[in-house]
Amino acid sequence: MNSNSIRINPKYLLVLLLILNLYGCAVLSKSQVREVERFTKASEQYTSLPGALAESYGVLLRNNKLLAISNKSFGKTGEDGSMDTGEAIKVWEEIGHAYELETGFNKIGKQLDAALSVLTAYSQVLTALISEEFGDDLSDSTEKLGKSLDKATDEYNEIFTHREPIEKKGGLIAKTARSAGGIYLRHKQVSILRDTVEAADPLVHKLMADVEGIVTTALKPALLNYEKNFLGREFRSVANHYKKLSVCTIAFVYEDLKRTRDTIILADHVIAAARIYKKAHRKLVENTRTRKDLKYAIEEINTLKDEVDKARKVGKSVNK
Repeated sequence: MNSNSIRINPKYLLVLLLILNLYGCAVLSKSQVREVERFTKASEQYTSLPGALAESYGVLLRNNKLLAISNKSFGKTGEDGSMDTGEAIKVWEEIGHAYELETGFNKIGKQLDAALSVLTAYSQVLTALISEEFGDDLSDSTEKLGKSLDKATDEYNEIFTHREPIEKKGGLIAKTARSAGGIYLRHKQVSILRDTVEAADPLVHKLMADVEGIVTTALKPALLNYEKNFLGREFRSVANHYKKLSVCTIAFVYEDLKRTRDTIILADHVIAAARIYKKAHRKLVENTRTRKDLKYAIEEINTLKDEVDKARKVGKSVNK
């Protein structure tokens, strides 16, 4: 052997080959990770929309109560000549009830809150897994987020007792995150991402089906009924009582009518986005099972983003 030959420690050679193999055979391509990022962003933006529906409906119930109160008469004189304050006391209590209507969450509100908590926890897991700063600390963070996802799922299942519970996936994410470390960490990050997206697909489909069902069968019918049988009825009652209305009262009723109709439009967008969300997530699973370069953005994610953007625009008008 030539005395000038360079001797390479087999241990270092093995490490070098492992590094080259990991970077040459990454689990997902950059284009695939980019699509996960786009989906995650749309998911995070969607989480505020169903809650905005419940919030707006609470405001409408409050307004209806206040409009009904404005129809009351006060300061009547009793038989002994004293002023009767009973009606004013009663109305004061009704004003407090109006506050409870706006801020209190009924069964529908609690169901939506629980659904959005699961969706938010899942989005946070994906956000951690696509981070450029994924390291030992973030791996621990992912494990904690997985536990948060399970906790949110448990709370969700406690509310939706009428059907088979949604299977928890956070433990699987936490277990996979614990196995990552060292030079293998970055490669493992993408592996966790791929496995998480696939494992969460059944959860996502059941979750979005429930959100769609709540809005379709409960909130939207309630909104349609509100305009016809609540707002319209109270307006006619007040108008007939006073014979003539101030511009403030008319403006109040108009704004309430506008909020009602805008919230119905928002409900339609939330329903449409829930349906598209399921399709977009399924396409994400299909396009991340094996490594490949995606020439084009996933169309279903584009559609989800567009629908969420439309809904957010209406949502700003509703809750401004």
